[in-house]
Amino acid sequence: MTGMHSGESAAGALPAPDGDVTIREATLGDLPGMARVHVDGWKTAYRGIVPDRILDPLTVEIDLASGFGRGLTEPRIGAVQYVAVTSSEEVLGYAFGGPNREPRPGLDGELEALYVMSSHRGRGFGTRLVGAVARFLLSTDRVGMIVWVLAENPYRRFYERLGGAPLGTRQGAPHRLGGGPLEEVGYGWADLRQLAGEPPNTPASRSV
Repeated sequence: MTGMHSGESAAGALPAPDGDVTIREATLGDLPGMARVHVDGWKTAYRGIVPDRILDPLTVEIDLASGFGRGLTEPRIGAVQYVAVTSSEEVLGYAFGGPNREPRPGLDGELEALYVMSSHRGRGFGTRLVGAVARFLLSTDRVGMIVWVLAENPYRRFYERLGGAPLGTRQGAPHRLGGGPLEEVGYGWADLRQLAGEPPNTPASRSV
């Protein structure tokens, strides 16, 4: 299950000023913060889609124990993970991508996940994370990208606003946390440069 998700920040936390948020590659030390964003995202975006018996008991500890973070501990060749962090290293969102796991002509890259805390949506962090993944994919000679999102995900229009073209639906695989299979909608970008912030007639970037 992939897509734009939301969650709530810790009680009493204030949104960080936009200028204090950095997009950088994730490290193992970011895993607890990434899991917190992931758990909050599931409990908010998937309420009414995934059964409460799965969502209610879900904690950061359960998420980590069930395999969250394997993309960092057992990285896939050609893949990358980015985090949006404050100056105090609080993780506000993350994204990861790499080669398309189901090769498709012209869409050789894949945005595998994107999560942003609900308290920080609408401030451009999701767009910045997608842009970072797009620039990385360009640096590995990918030209296009696909993302699969739950059809019932209330935030999937985010990808349409970024110019993603609808590609039809599929039945997603059951998730490690339970639930599913559920219907997913695909969105694609034939030219990654539009997401990377480069004019279409310029050479592909080789840096992030």
